[in-house]
Amino acid sequence: MLHDVNSRPSRPQRGFSLLELLLVVTILTIVLGVVMDGMVQMQQRNSAESSKVDTVQETRDFIDQVVRDIHEVGYPPGRVVNNNPSCDPLANPNAASVSCGLIYFSPTQIQYEGDLDGKGTVYRVWVNLQVPASGNCPCILQRGVLTKTSAIGGNVPTYFTEVNGVLNSGNGAGAGTFPISLGGPGSYATYATADVFDSYDVNGTLNPVGTCSTAPACSSIRSLQITANVAPNYMDPKTSTYPVYSITSRARMNNGCSIPGTC
Repeated sequence: MLHDVNSRPSRPQRGFSLLELLLVVTILTIVLGVVMDGMVQMQQRNSAESSKVDTVQETRDFIDQVVRDIHEVGYPPGRVVNNNPSCDPLANPNAASVSCGLIYFSPTQIQYEGDLDGKGTVYRVWVNLQVPASGNCPCILQRGVLTKTSAIGGNVPTYFTEVNGVLNSGNGAGAGTFPISLGGPGSYATYATADVFDSYDVNGTLNPVGTCSTAPACSSIRSLQITANVAPNYMDPKTSTYPVYSITSRARMNNGCSIPGTC
């Protein structure tokens, strides 16, 4: 029998060993883990940055709206409507057509009246700090509006305009009305002491009458300041703390009750 001297017995193909497979799987797992971690961090950063922008914009829009309101507080005054009727709607049925200006002030709530749209209708506006059921801030800054006629009828406003994440709830004496409860390692107590609302008389005296609940009692107040220390919904992914943004604006009332008891 003749044999081909060039022929060799075929050897089986050598595949990957178990150790090599485990090494490849380990490397792929590490690479995928790094990629996924980067994606998660990017998503967290994007959410945090978007929350910051939304919070600041929401707060700025809210404060700008209140400032526009304040410029119209007290218009139209009683001296140009119905021969100067009383600011008290119970004393004069025609008072619904008269803006009595600022009718309530405290460090966490204001109420005022004015022709907000220039069409001759007097509105009553509530702006107040609402604390959640927990009794802790972050709180909600709310603005509600009714026609004065509706307000005199005993109706209450629906608060369509709000700012969330408000930390300050100053009581007018340098302390916060409500404690702050936020997760993470940060300390936020110093943000609680600022008054949401401050008032000034014609000489620039701060909070000249303290809390007042009638137009005559509030008549010396000539300008209002609103301050909001706000925190977004998402903490900073690197520091695990909530960045706080402080926005303050002050506006002078153009009209109002200048004579106690009347507009």
